[in-house]
Amino acid sequence: MRCEIIRDLLPLYCDDALSEVSKEEVEKHIAECSECRKEYEDMEKGDIKINPDQKNIEPMKKVKKKMRLTKILFGIILAFAILLGTAYELLCVHPRLAKSDQISFIPEVTNKGVQYQYPNPDEDEKHPFIVPISNKEEKDIKIDKENNCVYVDDEKLLDENGKPVPANGKVVPWGKIRVGVHVDTPFNAVKAKITSESAYSLNYEVEFRPCLPFRQDIQQVIQREDKTMDFDYPLEDITMDTTLIIHCRDRDVVFRPYEFSGLIIEE
Repeated sequence: MRCEIIRDLLPLYCDDALSEVSKEEVEKHIAECSECRKEYEDMEKGDIKINPDQKNIEPMKKVKKKMRLTKILFGIILAFAILLGTAYELLCVHPRLAKSDQISFIPEVTNKGVQYQYPNPDEDEKHPFIVPISNKEEKDIKIDKENNCVYVDDEKLLDENGKPVPANGKVVPWGKIRVGVHVDTPFNAVKAKITSESAYSLNYEVEFRPCLPFRQDIQQVIQREDKTMDFDYPLEDITMDTTLIIHCRDRDVVFRPYEFSGLIIEE
């Protein structure tokens, strides 16, 4: 500190009216400055009389004011950091679920007719051979188990190698239903989380969280400008129990593709 400031603080120092920090600064200065130390010793001896009304406490006020402003500034910075962190958490990392009134479904059915499926004896039956039979045309299909073949309009149904297909298959729908799920939100990004019972299951459970585009995992965000995510359901795999469940903030919204497929399924 400058000598002028120390000399202004000496009367308060002699009266033990300074804070610990200020006392340390005064003691450090008078230990190094002979002139200020001399003035302090004269005050201690009583050679310099101090009029209490004339004590200058302005330097102390300035020091305290500066410390108060520093605390206020630190508090503002801390509050802003907490607010920014909270906003990032709620709007970017873990935003709230969409409400049910923000969700709408856009079903689109592509029906090509029927196909004949039969299992490959050398592979998993979940991966059958598929032979298209018709494209929306009515066909007379007969499965002849006695001769182990299939007739379509009195002609044998052949596989890709020209051999008759076996009679251990079934006639199933041919086509798909595409369900577009739209999220109506002012945010320009939507986080999506999709779960399914298994790799072969078409029963999906989905969460949509409208958010700001600052995200940690870009793969979880719908990139289409219309904020719509598509789910494809092969018509041959749809049952009356097939569901698409959207978990919303207020309730779960359940979509059943079967109700829009135009199929008549015998369970």
